[in-house]
Amino acid sequence: MSGRWHPAYKRIVLERGFETHRTHFFSAMMDASLAHVLQLVRQGIIRPQDGRQVAAALLQVRGEGPEALSYDDRFEDLFFLLEHRLARLAGEEAVGSMHVALSRNDLDTTMYRLVLREEVLQVAALLARLRRTLLDLAQQHVETVMPAYTHGQQAQPTTFGHYVAAVEAELAKDHQRLLEMWPRLNRSPLGAAALATSGYPVDREFTAALLGFDGPVENSYEAVASADFSAEYAAWALIFLGHVSRFVTDLMFWAANEVGAVRLHPSLVQVSSIMPQKRNPVALEHLRAFAGRAMGLAAGVAVQMHNVPFGDVNDVNDDLQPSLRQLTQHVADVAELLADVAATMEVDREVLRRRAADSFAPVTELADVLVREAGWSFRTAHRIVSRAVSELAGRRQGPDRLGLDLLDAAARREAGRPSGLSEEQIRRALDPVHFVAVRRARGGPAPEEMRRYLAEARRRLDEHVQAFQRLAAALEEAARRREQMIADLVGKGVTPAPRDE
Repeated sequence: MSGRWHPAYKRIVLERGFETHRTHFFSAMMDASLAHVLQLVRQGIIRPQDGRQVAAALLQVRGEGPEALSYDDRFEDLFFLLEHRLARLAGEEAVGSMHVALSRNDLDTTMYRLVLREEVLQVAALLARLRRTLLDLAQQHVETVMPAYTHGQQAQPTTFGHYVAAVEAELAKDHQRLLEMWPRLNRSPLGAAALATSGYPVDREFTAALLGFDGPVENSYEAVASADFSAEYAAWALIFLGHVSRFVTDLMFWAANEVGAVRLHPSLVQVSSIMPQKRNPVALEHLRAFAGRAMGLAAGVAVQMHNVPFGDVNDVNDDLQPSLRQLTQHVADVAELLADVAATMEVDREVLRRRAADSFAPVTELADVLVREAGWSFRTAHRIVSRAVSELAGRRQGPDRLGLDLLDAAARREAGRPSGLSEEQIRRALDPVHFVAVRRARGGPAPEEMRRYLAEARRRLDEHVQAFQRLAAALEEAARRREQMIADLVGKGVTPAPRDE
């Protein structure tokens, strides 16, 4: 073994850690470093000329981009490699002064929050698109009657629009949860230094504002020790992915040949290499797999935080970052692909209507009619209808055979007198379209109620979209102010010259 590092440690830990930071955190490191330099100059902690040289060097490195950097085992990580590069550009004394009241501890966790913040905005935008797609789909199917299922069995008629709107309602809560996470995520650790701040008169509120944070993490020890912002995001992802996977499971059921209610767009299916008839809805399988993989990553975040000291430790900082970045990528992929599936799939209205009509799903309405129009108690009406259905099921017969004679016979056996209904009342009660039409209570599937509901759902979506747009605009404004202050400090045309090592 030669060199400073053990080959295995270098390959497994240092090189991979460098690549993670170079790929995902370079811009955040530049932004946080520039904000820190501006604060040092403003507070009189370093000389303006030193701040000017360091800021100019940071701008040059930022302009060269992360692709200009490569792993060098003379340096422990990206932090020290950049320090070396900046010293060549601005001089060791000036760059050395930059690290007053700055530690990798507070810088790293600041970077992690900056990047996760951008990912939250990215995911929120994709979630908005998915929700809008589902609301459009629900609008198209407010009158598409279908059987709903409980415990895997046909339960009651509803509409495809009612079902899809329910899925969107779950995603609306996910959107709200993501929004509510923001005030806890959007706090700045910068200025906490190693953990106890500094003897210098640092202004943590100033750097927080420059970076678009709502303020600093108040307790400096918490600032470098806390990882709950990562855990909260992972917990959010678990809930969102659970909603997605349940929806995808239903879509796969409806896409099966024996059901045939949903057909994916040809661009989202694949064929068999040997079976000519196959039209495999593999996009749904991939969605299910991506969601499962992402849920594993999210659960892993919680496991990785278990039984580690409450302080700055790699378990919940550096080593957590690859999982979080992969988690965001999977969440984004799922949201994008599911929106495309929903926007392009065909729903067979007649198949769904026929399955509702050929089932016993509407018989709750028959029991209700016995109560409303014949004066039975609901429990007695329930027994009468249940007996009639059981007899037909035993004969392998459907609802078309549930007539007045059978219902009266069931009523006599259960309660000693005929049902009191007419054949016409029975037929109307067993019509799934009628079943849906009379479910007008708030949140029910009746078309007019669904149209009211969907208008309200679109309003909620617009509110969420606007809220995230305001958050993004605030970050853009903070970046604009920061860049202007950097330009004022550096001055037009000031570029550091490379220095000899």
